[in-house]
Order: sequence, then structure tokens, then C-alpha cells
Amino acid sequence: MITEKLAHFVAETGVDGIPQDALNIARMGITDCIGVTFPGSLEPLGKIMRDYARKMGGVNDCSIIGSDLKTSPYLAALVNGTMGHALDYDDMGGFGHPSVALAPAVLAIGESIGTSGKDILAAYVIGFEVASCLCGPLMMSHYTRGWHSTDNFGSLGAAAAAAWLLKLNVHQVRMTLGIVASLAGGLRQNFGTMTKPLHAGQAAANGIQAALLAQAGFTADENIIEAPLGFAKVFGHDEEVDWAKASEGLGKIFNITSPTFSGIAIKPYPSCGGTHCSIDAALFLKKEYGLKSDDIAEVELGTNSFMINRLLIHHRPRTGLEGKFSLEYTVARALHSGEVKLKHLTDEGVNEPPVKSLIERTKWVEKYPMPALGQPLEGLGPQSVTVKLKDGKEYSHEVNISKGLPQNPLTPDQFNEKYKDCASTVLSNEGVEKSLGMLSNLTGVKNVRELMETVTKK
Repeated sequence: MITEKLAHFVAETGVDGIPQDALNIARMGITDCIGVTFPGSLEPLGKIMRDYARKMGGVNDCSIIGSDLKTSPYLAALVNGTMGHALDYDDMGGFGHPSVALAPAVLAIGESIGTSGKDILAAYVIGFEVASCLCGPLMMSHYTRGWHSTDNFGSLGAAAAAAWLLKLNVHQVRMTLGIVASLAGGLRQNFGTMTKPLHAGQAAANGIQAALLAQAGFTADENIIEAPLGFAKVFGHDEEVDWAKASEGLGKIFNITSPTFSGIAIKPYPSCGGTHCSIDAALFLKKEYGLKSDDIAEVELGTNSFMINRLLIHHRPRTGLEGKFSLEYTVARALHSGEVKLKHLTDEGVNEPPVKSLIERTKWVEKYPMPALGQPLEGLGPQSVTVKLKDGKEYSHEVNISKGLPQNPLTPDQFNEKYKDCASTVLSNEGVEKSLGMLSNLTGVKNVRELMETVTKK
């Protein structure tokens, strides 16, 4: 009975039962999520979401990152999660994009009840473990049918995290999971639109709604995961799941630190993680051979059918959002500019004439097998880029593990620089340093409200 087992894990795991390295990874995920939310708040969807929150009203308990607006826990999670995923610059791992589903939920609940920074980290880990436990056996069939895992599994993870912070008992956690399973959704057809980041915000908000309703006595099916018409069956898995095997390490081996799920990956580029191996390869070729886009006759992208047909679906992007899901554009940009930055993933950047011209000279070949979707951080590579010049020369490079993955991580300085670069789009230099200092020592924060004061705009 996997629902019951997960409920016991959530209700009975204390802070002392969570390894320090798991808490360290949670701190990294929360920091990165807050960081990317700042530039996300400046996107058109940021204004739309804040205006929506104002119209909906509610208690002024929780902060909207990068603004002076306070609202209800539900709306704060919805807005912050959506803005955090707006640029697709947030982390990856476990079940998709974990931090934009988990961090806004734990920050909102934490701010509303005044919990400590260490409890925020622990709740994040609890949510990650629940979502990744479910994701393991379901991911392949779930994702290939068109569901967005960040929303679906993220909703359950956010619910577990919120339930842990609210100290719900086993029965209440089972009700929380039952409620949130009916709230989860998210269709991958919306990738490349504002609705894709809304999936992340909705997952965070779903978790809060479910936990608060369960706390008040709201009821749901108590075996929602394994039931005949429950989460596993409805969200795309026709076969029986050996839940005993899938959950045998629950509470003993933490997925956030295990070899299977490999923690989380911090993105060095503001685009879909499926583009990163190819971006790394293109940047290597650009630097190694001093390539100029005008000298390139043809670019060949070696990848797999899943990336081209199901994930990176915008082969001739017209907008910055579509560009994030275009292997052709991100590689062309890397070869032309020698970098892929936030400024490039705009409507103007995607339509820059020399880059569009290079896209027309780009083709892809199905060179590699399907990725291991049950192990997302190991399933993004290999990918290769081959550049054929007009003078007949040809250069090629293959990347298996892209920069930012746990096996090839950003250095601490690179991680901090990413945060500073993102936060400086909204905060003063003093505000950037103050917020980063508090995030760097999150276990020492007595009340998360102190942290949220540093990430809002006065």
C-alpha cells in the first residue's frame, strides 16, 4: 500500500532523520529557484500573475519574490512557482524540475507559520523523496503520453512537503495525497508557451491547497496512488507496479543524494536541459577552432528521436519561449555568439538574421538510443555537434554529461555568480549580497520571514 507507506514516511520522519548532504542539496535548489525567479518576475507573465493575485485578493501573509506584494500562501506559491519556471533556467532532477514545485510551496507555508530555515530544507527533501519515489516506475509511460512530470509528480511532492511543515498525522497525509492527485495535471503540448511555467506554479499551489484542506478535515481516497482508478493507472501506467521494490529505500537511501537520481542539476543555460549537451559541444567547437557562423556550410546535430520529436519540438522557433525548446536555435546561438545567456532567449534574439540563417543550414540525425527517462539526469546525453565549413574542413564533438549535472557540477563560485546575475535584475547590490548571505546559511535562519524580507522589492 504505497500511499500508506508514503504517509508514514512524511508524518514520522524528523529533521534528524535526514542526512546533512540531502539538506545541502535542498539549500542549493531553493537558492537557485529564488535566483531565477527574479528575472522571471520581469517577464510579461510575471506581471500577469501578480495582477491575477491582486484581483483574487486574500490574506497578506506571504511574499511574492521580486515585488512588494503579499498574498495568501496558495497564491504566493502559484505566482512564485510560475515566475521561477518562466525562463526555464531553474534546476532539473528527480522528477523534472523539482525546485520550482517544492521551493515556492515550502517558502509560502513556512512564511505563513514562521518556521525555521532548517525545517524549510527538511520539508523540501521530504517532498523530493515522495515525488521521486513515485516517478521512478512511472516516468517513461507517463511522460511519453504527454503529461508534464513537473506538474504531476511535483504536485504530490509539494503536498508532502506542505504536510510535513504543518505536522499532519498519517491519516491527514493520506488525505493530502488523495486530494492533490485530483488536482495534478499539465500537458506537454503547452511547452513553449506561458502555460508551461504555470504547471510549476500550479504544482506548488496544489500542494498547499491539498495540505490545508486535509488539515481541516477534507476527505479523499486513502489509497490514491495504487487504487484501480488512482494516480498510477490514470497518469499513464497500464502495468502493475511493484511498489514494495520501488519504495524499499524510502527513508533509508535518499533519492536526492543517491546514484539513481543523482541530486539536482543547476542549469548554466536558460533553456531546456535537453539542449545542454549540444550547447556544450557547440561552445567547445567555437572556442577550440575559432569558428565564425558565416564560414559554416552545415551543422549536423546528433541526438535521439525523443529529443527531436517529443521534447525539443520547435525546429523553427519564432519566440524566445519557443527558442528554449529548440535544439537548432540554441546550437546556432552558441556557434554564433560563443555563449547562451538570458538576453539571447528573447523574441529579438531568436529572430536575429545571422542566427536564423544558420538554423536553415542545420539538420539533425537520429544517432543515439532513447534516453533513460526513469533516470532523467543521466538521460540527457550523449549528443554531438558536427560543423562543416565552406572550405571543406569538418569538426565534431560529443558530450555525454553536460555542465551543471551532479557529475559535472558548477563550482561554488559559478553557482553564486549565477544567483548574483539573476538577483541583480531586481535587487540592489546590497540586496543581492544580503539575500545570498542568508541563503548560504539557511540552516541558521530562525524564521523564514527574515529570508523573504531580503528577496522582496521595497
